[in-house]
Amino acid sequence: MTNYDLLIEEVRKLGMDYKWSKMFVKKLRDDEIAFEMTDAEKEWAMKKGFFPGRIKLYGLDENNYMDYLPDYKYFMLHPLNHHFKMWVNDKLTLKYILNSNGCEASMPEYYLYVENDNQYTYLMDSPSNIEKNEDYILNLLKHKGCLAMKPNSGTSGGLGFIKLELRGDTIYENNRPIDDARYKEIISNMKNYIVTEYVKQHEDLAKIWGNSECTLRVIMVKNPKDDVYNESKWSCTVSYARFGSSVSGGASNLSSGGIGIGFDFETGEFNDFSIRYKKFCEDGNTILYQHPDTKVTWKGQKLPNWEYVKGMLKNICEHVSSLSYLGFDVIITPDGMKLCEINTHPACDYEQVMCGPILAKEDAKKFFEYKGINEIDGEKFYEAYMKCQE
Repeated sequence: MTNYDLLIEEVRKLGMDYKWSKMFVKKLRDDEIAFEMTDAEKEWAMKKGFFPGRIKLYGLDENNYMDYLPDYKYFMLHPLNHHFKMWVNDKLTLKYILNSNGCEASMPEYYLYVENDNQYTYLMDSPSNIEKNEDYILNLLKHKGCLAMKPNSGTSGGLGFIKLELRGDTIYENNRPIDDARYKEIISNMKNYIVTEYVKQHEDLAKIWGNSECTLRVIMVKNPKDDVYNESKWSCTVSYARFGSSVSGGASNLSSGGIGIGFDFETGEFNDFSIRYKKFCEDGNTILYQHPDTKVTWKGQKLPNWEYVKGMLKNICEHVSSLSYLGFDVIITPDGMKLCEINTHPACDYEQVMCGPILAKEDAKKFFEYKGINEIDGEKFYEAYMKCQE
């Protein structure tokens, strides 16, 4: 049995980021629950930096493991961006950063920031005709019909993401009707929250799953330069779409039971298959060829407005080119796109099933080599793990 608390301490001794060590060990624990592996398989995988279950998930063997980004080494590389990551680490700063140079249309309207002490700061898109008082959010909801409320930094803690909608005289929280007491509870517990426009997806994507918005995850890397004076160029290493499902309660994120489907960054065309995390698959089969609820097949489907979206993402990369590793979360709208957030160290596990092995892509391989991935010894991960067996 693994003492996971002790393992957190051991990987910190090896140099892993304090906060990220907790996430790393949690992912390892989830992997051990989802995949039964022999001691020999564990040793082989961990010495190469992988969670053991990647043998089955990726089909790892001696011939292909070098093509895949190993879990331990990826976590040890955190942070992949330097101090300018503060530009994108919270959503309000990101709004200001992208408010120029042709990036303005990429962000939703921002109405309100609720401070940690519950004080209101009215933002640049706050309607001038709505009185700024204790009923501001309710009156804003009446004016807009639907609002997005989310933590300003990170994705967890507090109340999480809330879609607040007014249908007739009834308020809905994440598509469920609530009473006045629950509404007041939400308002009184918002700390470090922003209230923004609720972005609605393109109708073509709603046909696949319409109960929540499809979000794209696109990871871009800045290519290392042979000549430091050259202009920076960027490459896509991961691109997939996330759809909600009945299992996920409507949420599109894969950790809740959403569906992930890779797509070609250049063309916007979907792959033929999608994936769902193993723990949500009753038959153990993570591969899906159609949406499990709507039965829409992936083959032949293509993202709408993709040329515009691709161009905007490239423009944003150039605008924040002091950074080098960006994980975009995007909603495609009827007339363009809106950016939810930018992650500076997004997950790269099931992504390598949907989008192919990351290190098999030459630009990605050069990027991670430049960042020092080959200097990290996977065998130390296995040694730390064995110290924590009881």
